[in-house]
Amino acid sequence: MKIERQEVLRYLGYRQQTLDTAMDTLLRECLAEMEGTLRKSYVYDIYPVEIKGDQVKLLSTNLTFPSKDLCQHLQNSDRCVLMAATLGLKIDQKIAFYSRFELTKGIIMDACATTAIEALCDEVQLEVAAKAEQEGYTITNRYSPGYGDLSLTHQKDILKVLNTYPRIGLTVNENYLMLPRKSVTALIGLEKYAGHKETAVAKDKCNNCLAKNCRFRRGGDISEEKP
Repeated sequence: MKIERQEVLRYLGYRQQTLDTAMDTLLRECLAEMEGTLRKSYVYDIYPVEIKGDQVKLLSTNLTFPSKDLCQHLQNSDRCVLMAATLGLKIDQKIAFYSRFELTKGIIMDACATTAIEALCDEVQLEVAAKAEQEGYTITNRYSPGYGDLSLTHQKDILKVLNTYPRIGLTVNENYLMLPRKSVTALIGLEKYAGHKETAVAKDKCNNCLAKNCRFRRGGDISEEKP
């Protein structure tokens, strides 16, 4: 898994600015330290899916998601992957340390970690896509609690169904925020192959997101001054 520096810069808010030598050096240091610290882990299971009205139900579980947006996302799916991924607790500890004693480095490390967990989720999605293709399916892009009208309150039940704490050390607090913090849960629809194949990871996730005014939205080039 590679942490793309252009993605890190996007999360840092760089848009066509020149990256000076000092910032370039610090970014390189943070990327190297992040890659040496993260411990990627993930789990996923596949369930039959049933859509009734504005609700999505994962059969053989007690999970029901009242969400018009998720219904639309999974409208052509008869199966659904429920996944969870994390970078591990040491990443949180690194970010917390630098945020206290070296604020700039803490901000950069946080952006590196955000990029890394997205990259890990892309890896999982590609793995799912490869398995789905063998069974005559294509996949949707992933859809997480917090997107559209899908509430974060579902995090607890998702982690319970996936049994994430003993499997990958992932839990959730009373505010429905996951611990370790750099973690993701998501649903991926499986659709019977009919026509043009397209790997969902290759799509621009920003174009599929409902948050059109997000400050992290892709767009524009970043100009870097080479050391």
